[in-house]
Amino acid sequence: MKKRLLSLLAAGAAVIGSGLATATPAVAIPPYWQAVSTNSDWDCSPYKAHRLSLNIKFKTCIVRNSSGGAQAVLVVQNSGTKAALIRGELNTYNTGGTYQGSYTYYCSESTLNAGYTRGCFGRTFPGTSDISATSSLYMNGYDDLHLSQDSWHG
Repeated sequence: MKKRLLSLLAAGAAVIGSGLATATPAVAIPPYWQAVSTNSDWDCSPYKAHRLSLNIKFKTCIVRNSSGGAQAVLVVQNSGTKAALIRGELNTYNTGGTYQGSYTYYCSESTLNAGYTRGCFGRTFPGTSDISATSSLYMNGYDDLHLSQDSWHG
């Protein structure tokens, strides 16, 4: 009886252990950082250097699609030789269209390697005629010393 109980416990532990070993990783939910490539649909502020580094530049963009939708994007570029830890907030203000109001998106903390440009995309709002955005970029820290901001209207 004791042997049988031990073998059942061992079998149960093996099943649980194999489930943990094969579990799939969590999927990132937007907004997360991704590669960006701008074109004529993008209306952006000029790049501005972060207050802590001339090599970390960022801008706020409004992107419009052919269906009349629009979204805000925080774009960050690292022209230096060292990686930086970034985190962002994107506040959008829609004053025209179906989705009028203010919306905030938190861009996950991520490492921005040297030579890379990444964007954090807010939600696309269909039929938006007037949208503006304020971007907040934190670099290598979480307090106001590590914060720079930018705004754009499109």
